[in-house]
Amino acid sequence: MLPRLPLLLFGLLLPIARGAAQSAEPASRDLFVSLLGGASQFDLSGTGTDPMVSVRVETAARPWLVLEGAVSTFRPQEQFAQRRRYVLPEAQVQLQVPARIVRPYLGLGLGSMIASEGSARVRVTTPVAAGLRVALPGRDVHLRGELRVRPVGREFSGVTADWLGGIGIGW
Repeated sequence: MLPRLPLLLFGLLLPIARGAAQSAEPASRDLFVSLLGGASQFDLSGTGTDPMVSVRVETAARPWLVLEGAVSTFRPQEQFAQRRRYVLPEAQVQLQVPARIVRPYLGLGLGSMIASEGSARVRVTTPVAAGLRVALPGRDVHLRGELRVRPVGREFSGVTADWLGGIGIGW
């Protein structure tokens, strides 16, 4: 069911985005840098929840299409008391409702999960995201909340679900 959910949400969001694109005005800034923090639920070599931070750079190619680059990191407690730091560079394409204040979005991307040590140090990820950007009136700032689910490895040997919130500033 989980792989079908993003496609269903995407199908529901697309007609809304098309209709809203006609009346939305473009953002006043071309580039936003966001800092997010929250919790990552993981099922890797063990399961649990640990803090995660993320830095994101995003630009609107169209009012309804956002291109994003991100680097996230977390340090989960895995089996046998092992604590490795993971760095997750990613690129994502997001469809958003191009409204003035509240802009829900869905995203699909490609990235990697790089472990600080161990035998499988680099693994491919295919993150999907659902989130919300809320513009603060009169400022080039938005608040942001997101759930990003990230299957890990070619055989999807692990998964993370990141619940993050933060702030973005326009440049």
